[in-house]
Amino acid sequence: MSTLTDDYRSTRGNLGQGVYSLKDLRAFVALGGGERREGERVPSWLESALNPVPHERWRPDYSFSDLISLFVVRELRRKGHPPRAIRLAEAWLREKWNMDRPFVSDDIRSDGVNIFDGNEVIPGQIEAADLGGQQTMREMVKDRLVSVQYSAGWAAYWVPMKNVLVDPRVQFGEPVIAGTRLSTELVADAVLTFGQDGAAERFGVSAEAVSSATEFEGKRAAVVA
Repeated sequence: MSTLTDDYRSTRGNLGQGVYSLKDLRAFVALGGGERREGERVPSWLESALNPVPHERWRPDYSFSDLISLFVVRELRRKGHPPRAIRLAEAWLREKWNMDRPFVSDDIRSDGVNIFDGNEVIPGQIEAADLGGQQTMREMVKDRLVSVQYSAGWAAYWVPMKNVLVDPRVQFGEPVIAGTRLSTELVADAVLTFGQDGAAERFGVSAEAVSSATEFEGKRAAVVA
């Protein structure tokens, strides 16, 4: 089991702990504006680009903050940052903010060379997290995570597609039909038995919402097949 000092403030418990398997993370990274090949890199990124947090091997105990951190890793890799630099940046921000998963902040930024936090020191320049405080220009990473919604500076929930919501406060972060507590997996399974209209009537939701749930689960299965 990986360990993390108790001195760090846990975002994982606050944002939803113990809800996702490695297979879930792979699927969600691929579906959240990524590609299948990026989803396949999740196991490597958890080891090489992110610092260790408590996790029992083979157990579905990854959290919403782990998922958001992987979204950030994906965008930083696209900007050309090597895994080691991303890991160093996360480690530096961990110490500065006393937080185990600082990438859930909406202040993570990049210029394609360095990774920053949003604590501006000189107008137009901020601290470079992977270089321990260098000043330079920046671009906010959260602007590239268009399906992730933030509240009070922190990732709050994810909308992977219309009518589908992933919110750690709802059903422990399981994908649901937005505005309900109905898991997309449950609804998609019901369609196999009752058909789309029958499932919609059974659960009291629109046929469009049922269609979205079925489409989401179909894509989810396809990217990890």
